[in-house]
Amino acid sequence: MPTLKDIATKAGVSITSVSRVLNRDDSFSISESTKKKIWETAEELGYKGTGTNAEEEAARGKATVALVLLYSEYDEIMDSYYQLIRVTVKDALIEKGCRVREFFCPAKEGKELDMSRFSGTILIGHAGGWYRNEKIRQSVIASGIPVVFADFDPEDMEVEADCVVNDFHSLVEKALSHFFRLSYTTIGYVGTYGVAVSGRAVEDKRFLYFKQILEEQGLYREEFVWKTDINYAQNAYRLCCQMIENGDLPRALFIENDAMAMGCLRAFEENGIRVPEELSVISCNDVPTVEFISPALSTVHIYGDLIGSMSAELLVEQMRTGRVRGIRAVIPNKLILRQSCARE
Repeated sequence: MPTLKDIATKAGVSITSVSRVLNRDDSFSISESTKKKIWETAEELGYKGTGTNAEEEAARGKATVALVLLYSEYDEIMDSYYQLIRVTVKDALIEKGCRVREFFCPAKEGKELDMSRFSGTILIGHAGGWYRNEKIRQSVIASGIPVVFADFDPEDMEVEADCVVNDFHSLVEKALSHFFRLSYTTIGYVGTYGVAVSGRAVEDKRFLYFKQILEEQGLYREEFVWKTDINYAQNAYRLCCQMIENGDLPRALFIENDAMAMGCLRAFEENGIRVPEELSVISCNDVPTVEFISPALSTVHIYGDLIGSMSAELLVEQMRTGRVRGIRAVIPNKLILRQSCARE
């Protein structure tokens, strides 16, 4: 069966235009002549319409959903944050009567999937994984099936989709506001360089908000920013060992995720730096293990289970109603203070 991309290419229009016309989106502004051309091209190529099939399958409780993990199984082992989202999505879809097929997609493999075989898809990960897995990205765009991005939104929205994302600004603001209340004036950041999007480097949003908020307070210092390629604990451990060797540490650190924070805490312990007496640490994610390490990690809790259940809810609603217009759902967060950070 021809894909939306085939129709778009032959008709000389965008894939989004084809998708919205064939899904009878009345809110979409397009000339009657172009609309007619799209319908005629679809009929000429023998297009049957995956959207309608998806609606019928969802209504019968027989929809098959592709759960695409834009990271490797090793990544999930090293940072269990995404595991919670994945398991919650899968359980919620099964509870709603859907069949689920999971695909881990390490960037190096670039697995090729025919997404048009599925009733809908949920992609979990980050924008870098979406753009690195070019074959999957193009297959999703061409398929015309309902799409939900869980825990990220692409920088360039090439497909009508729902996004369920974190409120990174409030997340960083909660951590830094606590540091400000403690009268800390030297605050550092440990994280990654960001991701590659369409051939350009894009900084992690947590770092961008960190920098913005500290600059507004006149407290941002470039020498207190440390970055590495990958957000694993061992990378952060090596980075912190270098920080300690170079000397002049800040009074507080905001760390990109819990896995990296655990690596940092190990480096501080081995080098005799007392946490939080000499250096306070706040991270984000709040994976289950962090309250059992020593010192127990202060972190901003991200509701990964809510990201998962909301993603499943939106996808099933798309499949049942044929809705094309995308929705962006922003999930709240909560600062959890434990032993790694001083209190007021």
